[in-house]
Amino acid sequence: MKKESVDINGEKIVFFVERKNIKNINLKVNLDKKVTMSIPKKMEIEIAKEFVKNKAEWIKKQQNYYDSFAEKKEDITFENGETVYLLGKQYKMKIISDIKNEILIKDKYFEIHVKEKYIENKEYIRKVYDTWLKEYAYKVFSELVKKYQRLLKKYNINLPNIEIKQMKSKWGSCLPSNNKVIFNLKLIKTPICCIEYVILYELAHFKYQNHSKNFYNFLTIFMPDWNARKKILDEEFMGVV
Repeated sequence: MKKESVDINGEKIVFFVERKNIKNINLKVNLDKKVTMSIPKKMEIEIAKEFVKNKAEWIKKQQNYYDSFAEKKEDITFENGETVYLLGKQYKMKIISDIKNEILIKDKYFEIHVKEKYIENKEYIRKVYDTWLKEYAYKVFSELVKKYQRLLKKYNINLPNIEIKQMKSKWGSCLPSNNKVIFNLKLIKTPICCIEYVILYELAHFKYQNHSKNFYNFLTIFMPDWNARKKILDEEFMGVV
């Protein structure tokens, strides 16, 4: 990608351009607030710059929006009363002294039970939380991957291996050569409908390793409302990453 910039009232907007075999401009503000765009191969760069200028207000709004969500959803300090997100729902955190480590979800509460001697140790509590979250995510993702792989089996898409890790700028990725899909751990914080969208999106890449019209047509066959699900991720949960 080539780095470009435009000046608007003394403020610089930096963006990265990639030329592709497409007809229209695709502009995106990534999770890390980096602005990227794809443009037709023969389009003059000045047209792309003008497009960015016209979208400047939207770009800033998205970047600020992601900042606000990052503050709201990610600044967990493990105090009683904090908000925890799981499968798109909000829970109030409770830190409870107990004889063993355990996490329970009761009504509107996300209870983190930890051994009494560690009740004031925030790093220890974080490890309990992170371990549980990864195990829970693997269980949920595995079941949904199996569900959608069964639908795609006739297209020679096999059941892939699953890896879960922290990712800075994407919800998932696909490695066809290794028969593997990788999911962002924080995807488990989003609604099931969004998780299903990301899973189907990555599995579809085993058939189409691009973002061509055929790829999106294939996606639409199995999930006609995928765009609405993507919108929920883009507008409500991007800042969670």
